[in-house]
Amino acid sequence: MRTFILLALALSILTAQAAEVYRYVDEKGNTVFTDQPRAGAQRMVVEPAPATSVVVPVLPAAPQAPAKAPSKPGTEAFAGYLDLRITQPAPNEALVNTGGDVDVSLNLHPPLRADLGHGLTVLLDGAPVAQNSTRMNLVLNNVDRGDHVLEAYVQDGAGAVLIQSAPVRFTLQRPSLLQPGRQAPGAPLSPIPPPVPQLRPAP
Repeated sequence: MRTFILLALALSILTAQAAEVYRYVDEKGNTVFTDQPRAGAQRMVVEPAPATSVVVPVLPAAPQAPAKAPSKPGTEAFAGYLDLRITQPAPNEALVNTGGDVDVSLNLHPPLRADLGHGLTVLLDGAPVAQNSTRMNLVLNNVDRGDHVLEAYVQDGAGAVLIQSAPVRFTLQRPSLLQPGRQAPGAPLSPIPPPVPQLRPAP
């Protein structure tokens, strides 16, 4: 083992050309290699190792991912609706309209995805008054006087209900000018008749 280490040390001092190395044993019994000649040393000729070239491969650069184009509004993934409610009329509201018109407003979050085939249906007393609609505001015409219930729901193209609102109850009054003693909203008040003159008895 010691001899191998010394030989490796001797080889490390060689140049690229053939060199002379001298080997001898010192007074301690160690084998010594040196490039300096001395008495009793054995001359050795060491040929240089053949030159080798190392080719380092050039790795291609990793392809960059194409820039993701911003998604257009309405094309993002659909995760469901969170809230659907009827905001007009208010619950238990008493409405007065001679023609029976009722304004209906709805609030849906997130907005309706008509691009996915979703549509809105509005029910009045269980009967549809709007089907597969995209409108959040509508007017119901000629609604009968009395108590009514409004409901709404969103369904997909296959007819599955995705979300449903809570029912809203309201009352509609329809005054008529043809009914005596009833004044229509906004109509001018009837004039007060002048007092009827009273006849005095003859003396």
